[in-house]
Amino acid sequence: MIQNRTEMTRTHSEWAGEFALLMVDGLSMREDTLTADLAPGLGPVPLFGGSAGDGTDFASTHVLFDGNARQNAAVVVQVRSSCGIRVFNTDHLRPTQQRMVVTGANPALRQVHEINAEPAAREYARLLGKDPEQLTSFIFAAHPVVVRIGGKHHVRAIRKVADNGDLMFFSAIDEGVVLTLAQSQDMVAHLSTALSDLTRQQTPDIILTCDCVLRRIEAQQKQLSPQISALLASHRAVGFCTYGEQVNSMHVNQTLTGVAIYPPTEPPLTTAEEKAWSRA
Repeated sequence: MIQNRTEMTRTHSEWAGEFALLMVDGLSMREDTLTADLAPGLGPVPLFGGSAGDGTDFASTHVLFDGNARQNAAVVVQVRSSCGIRVFNTDHLRPTQQRMVVTGANPALRQVHEINAEPAAREYARLLGKDPEQLTSFIFAAHPVVVRIGGKHHVRAIRKVADNGDLMFFSAIDEGVVLTLAQSQDMVAHLSTALSDLTRQQTPDIILTCDCVLRRIEAQQKQLSPQISALLASHRAVGFCTYGEQVNSMHVNQTLTGVAIYPPTEPPLTTAEEKAWSRA
C-alpha cells in the first residue's frame, strides 16, 4: 500500500485528491482488526468502506473481485484524483444517561453473555421496558448502544439474540465495556443537514456511500424510506446498504459513511504551456 501511494504520487504529483475504499465480508467479524492494520499503510489518506450484507438474513455475504464472489475476503481500492475529495461519517443518534456494563463476553464472536451480571438479552430488554421475547431488528435499530472513544460516541450495534439469550453484535465488544443507550433524532432532518454540509461550498459530482442496514430498517419502520431516498437522490448519493461501516482506522455501526467527489480542478500548467500562454 505504501508503494502504491508512492508510485501514484510520483506519476500524478499534480493530483491532490486521495482516498481508499474498503469492501469487506460482513460476517467475517474481522473488520475492526483489518481497519486497524490498514491504517499504518494508508498514512494520512482517508479511508471509508462497508461490510457486505444480505438484507436481514445474516447468513451469507460476499465481496466481488476479478469476476468472483468471495467470502472471508476484503478488497481495498486506492484512489488518487484531480477531483476534490471529502470522506465523511455521520449518524442521527444522541446518548442518554442510561448506562450498562458488559460483564460477560466472547470478543472473538462479538457475543455478550451478561450485562450488569444478568443474562444479556433479558437485562437489555429490562432497561428498555420490553419483553425479552419481543426483541427484534427494529428494537435494536431504535434503541442502539454506544461506547465513548476518543471523546466521541460510536454505536456498537446489536445484530440479533442468540438461541441461548446472548446478544450478538456487529462490531468489537469485550468485558468491562461501558455501554450507553442512545436515542434517535429526526432522521430526515439530520440527513438533510449532513448532506447540505457537503454541498455548502461546492456541489459534488457524486457521493459514494455505505449506509448501515439498521438505518434502513429504522427508516422502513417509521415510513421514512421515500423521504430518505429522495434526499440521497437529490444530492447525487449512490452506494450500498451495509452491515457496518469503516472510517479511517475504525469499524463503526449505524452510520452513513462515504466520500464526496467534487468536480476536477485544472492541473497546473507546465513550463512549456506557460510560455505558450504568455506568447498568446
